Amino acid sequence: MTGGAGFLGQMVVNALLAPSEIVLGGIAVPLTAVTVVDRVAPPASTDPRVQVLTGDLSALLASHAEVFQDADAVIHLASAVSGECEADLRLGLDANVYTGLRLAEVLAEASQRPILVFASSLAVYGGTDDTPLPKTITDDVRPTPQNSYGAQKLMLETLFADLHRRGLIDLRALRLMTVSVRPGRPNQAASSFLSGIIREPLQGQPAVVPVDPDLAVALNSPAGAVAGLLHALSVDREAWGGPLAVNCPGLRITVGAMIDALEQVGGADAVAQLTYAPDARISGIVSRWPSDFQSQRAEGLGFQAEPDFVEVIRQFQAGRLS
Repeated sequence: MTGGAGFLGQMVVNALLAPSEIVLGGIAVPLTAVTVVDRVAPPASTDPRVQVLTGDLSALLASHAEVFQDADAVIHLASAVSGECEADLRLGLDANVYTGLRLAEVLAEASQRPILVFASSLAVYGGTDDTPLPKTITDDVRPTPQNSYGAQKLMLETLFADLHRRGLIDLRALRLMTVSVRPGRPNQAASSFLSGIIREPLQGQPAVVPVDPDLAVALNSPAGAVAGLLHALSVDREAWGGPLAVNCPGLRITVGAMIDALEQVGGADAVAQLTYAPDARISGIVSRWPSDFQSQRAEGLGFQAEPDFVEVIRQFQAGRLS
């Protein structure tokens, strides 16, 4: 599990450890070990199956290649986020593309054919004034990223798909929607405000709405993102089909409707914590992402739909993130 010390990575690890066995590629097997890989150590676990590797992922792929090659499955979550990739091209190339290339090289040399679950993103889609996106993103719409983060995710999708074609890995690329409501502190993702405008007001803290409230977005709840990643891990090779990525089912909602849901859960006091200050940089990135997805492939593979956003907020407020 790369990026395993992050909040989503920790949720995936906890979900993997909860049952006595897991399903890998359609086969139920006992879980004997989970190796958590990240720059920082995750909270200490009392489960003896948890092993931890800390450090730069690219360096660990060189010094501990056998850990990755001996694994039955790798879930690749580690990534620089959208805002920092747009601000610093070199950072995004190093953290995402070059490290992903090294991961591909290491897994291609494994003696077995490991499952690779790759957390891609809706940011692989983007429209321009000359070539706007269609109203609804179906499985047939061609990815055309309009930011560096989305372009880097699409590069890795293509690279990993080629290894799948060659029979070297068993790829399950899953395009996640923006995850909200995230716990913790804001990060440099352009979409970070989509958690902040809910999380901070519920804690009595101010937050800024940097986009038009009419802007529609596509969301995954934390629990929905985790369920999607584990479901991708479980589907057998024949059912999954080719290496093309699957769009994770999400929830389409406007920012204004998110604020209405906040009021239902947190009341007028929570909404009073919000101020409105348009940010052209953030809006310029997020407004080019699609919000309406229709993935027949995901439905056919048994991915589950998200609950309504009021329920997502209640899950966050209750601390029930998995």
